[in-house]
Amino acid sequence: MAELNNNHSRRKFLAFGLIAGAGMVAGKASAQSIQESGETVHMLTKEGKLVSVDKSMLPPASEKKQANKKDVLRWIHPHT
Repeated sequence: MAELNNNHSRRKFLAFGLIAGAGMVAGKASAQSIQESGETVHMLTKEGKLVSVDKSMLPPASEKKQANKKDVLRWIHPHT
């Protein structure tokens, strides 16, 4: 019985290792496919922190929606 449990835990360990390794390879491949433009844009986070974001990480302008006054006030005072 102990040998059966030992084989089962070894299989789980190997399966987890293979999945983790595949995830790391896939993550590295996707990170290489994004090329940074070198141009940054300053933006505010929801918490009010100023961050610099590379322009290549932003969606195209056609997908952007302009915020109206009601949306801005809801963002500034979320619990009101």
